[in-house]
Amino acid sequence: MSLFQFDFLSIILVFVLIFVFPRIMMYQILALLNSKVKTYEEMTSKSQKTIINNIGKRTKLSAKELRENIDRIMEHFVVEPDAIDPYGVANKIRYITKSHDKSLDYFVGEVTTGISEEERKNLAASLMHTIGLYQITKIIRHFIELIKETKNFQIGMILQIQLPFIDKQMKGLYQSVPAFINKIPVGDCIGPLYAAKSIGKNKVKEIDEQTVMAKKKIEGKEVFILKANGPAANLGDIDNAIREIMKNNKIDKVITVDASGKLKGEKTGKVAEGVGFAMNPRGGEKFFAESYLIEKSIPLEAVAIKMRPHGALMPMSKDILKSLPQVDEAVKRSLKSVKKKAIVVGIGLTVGVGNSEESAKEAEERLTKYLKKLEKERKKKEEQKGFFRKKLGDKPLLGNAFANFLTSRF
Repeated sequence: MSLFQFDFLSIILVFVLIFVFPRIMMYQILALLNSKVKTYEEMTSKSQKTIINNIGKRTKLSAKELRENIDRIMEHFVVEPDAIDPYGVANKIRYITKSHDKSLDYFVGEVTTGISEEERKNLAASLMHTIGLYQITKIIRHFIELIKETKNFQIGMILQIQLPFIDKQMKGLYQSVPAFINKIPVGDCIGPLYAAKSIGKNKVKEIDEQTVMAKKKIEGKEVFILKANGPAANLGDIDNAIREIMKNNKIDKVITVDASGKLKGEKTGKVAEGVGFAMNPRGGEKFFAESYLIEKSIPLEAVAIKMRPHGALMPMSKDILKSLPQVDEAVKRSLKSVKKKAIVVGIGLTVGVGNSEESAKEAEERLTKYLKKLEKERKKKEEQKGFFRKKLGDKPLLGNAFANFLTSRF
């Protein structure tokens, strides 16, 4: 090969790498993102239909008006509070979060008629997660249009890196909607489920509309068991409940039981013990409860049940459910250092989980039946898949058109 030929081939290769390769990359990334957006749009649409079907005829609106209202609420947003002066920002966050929850609750009340408070709360929670699906889909669509406009495939690469995590979040949100509507406990319900089982047949007192408390002797200690008021989709006002109890009682320790994200390699349902106030920071409630207890020098201990981060949104798995005896042992170990009185808090969403041992058993039975139903549906889908779909999975590595050709015909 002559030097001229070698230089000519080098020039062609450089031209391809500089001008052609980025375009090929861009088209490949756009094909992947468009495919994902289509899947996410289907998820959003199915979630909306699930909510509409659940409302059914329990509305004064026509089918068209109901659909228009659901479409309108999808654009619902929350403005982040101003934090130029950070003093008092926690109060702002709590106020805006409560206003957001009330607005969704009010919307459900406006578009429905003759439904129970429990159903109203569950529908509001379902709407919140459907809005999440809609907004994430909209953001990805925005980036697709931005990539097309700017011809900048690097933006697409950044988004592509995030897709596995977005996928899991979307899957969790999508599966939570029918779970809420069917009163099925999700992973985040493990704390309230433990609290309900611990309450047993003891008398339950409502501290406020969202939170309940029961007194019980455990290991010879007087224990105040707190949880969100179930079986509606409530998170409870734990900060207020703790303050109410401590007005007339000297508390030696506060123990929180909550779901926790696990690391890769850790087993789902593993129970860990530690110190601190285990609670999601949503709405700033953790900040207020933690600040109050630290000011009073109350020892804080926590029991965490490990699960995939998106597993907190999905129907509770068998491994998480099986962790309850270990949670009980961990709480009893923590109570050994208590002199007289302690507070045990089942942190988390209490959808499908009532306020007694009996209701906890009913929730477990519903969950078991629901998981069996999901498993049957999964196996049925697996059997219906063609040869190439089984081999390639749901994320074909081949070109979009060719992969669709193969999976639709085989």
